[in-house]
Amino acid sequence: MVGAALKEGSSVTAALEDCCLAGNRLNLDVYPNGCRQFLELSEKRWDEVAEVEFLRLNCNEALIDTTLSSLPLLKSLKSLVLKGGHAKDEFGACQQGSLTTLPQDFGDLICLTHLDLSFNSFSRLPSCIMDLASLRELLVCHNSLVGLPEDFGRLSKLTFFSAMKNQLRDLPRSIGELAALQRLDLSENALESLPEEIGNLCNCMELDLSGNQLMVSVTAPLTSSPPRIAVNWGVSLRRLARCRYSLYGALQLHE
Repeated sequence: MVGAALKEGSSVTAALEDCCLAGNRLNLDVYPNGCRQFLELSEKRWDEVAEVEFLRLNCNEALIDTTLSSLPLLKSLKSLVLKGGHAKDEFGACQQGSLTTLPQDFGDLICLTHLDLSFNSFSRLPSCIMDLASLRELLVCHNSLVGLPEDFGRLSKLTFFSAMKNQLRDLPRSIGELAALQRLDLSENALESLPEEIGNLCNCMELDLSGNQLMVSVTAPLTSSPPRIAVNWGVSLRRLARCRYSLYGALQLHE
């Protein structure tokens, strides 16, 4: 399948290969036909590609789906950026990438700590992401997500999650199990309420809920020495006059 995808076009030069493959990094989203270059490098210099820890690819390219099948083989991968938004339409707006799912064995990337899937076409978060036991940062901004998996709380090491500019209508109760979470950005969605379990996020220091239609009443116990927490509701304080929000800390409300 890979060989067929590479029949058209010329091979990258040795100089360009060395430029792309710098140590344990492959930044191919800044080069034309980056996915093709990845596939060619994989055929020519697999021993080096297999050791890559940081990889960036352009999801506006036609070969992105073919490239995905090779990614679970990169067992040393720590940071993976699969973003769209590199192409623009006739009005100058960024075009979404074509990704709507991921290979099931994507969950075999046991060293992956950072995953950015922003500016794609996901309507659901692929279930294989829940198998990424080392994941600490997950960005799915500018997609079409309407919900999160019920077992989202399995990502126990997650410290940062951003799902801004999606279509989230509600959150799973298991989000309260993300004990390590420090920053949570759910801005510009369609949330009208929050599960009470969100009050269990005892290490969360930043919570952005702006651009939603929230009328909430969430409570949680206070610790003896509460940290400061910044909560951006993004809605009128008058509308939230009945809201009680205690997230293990002092509260700052921002218009």
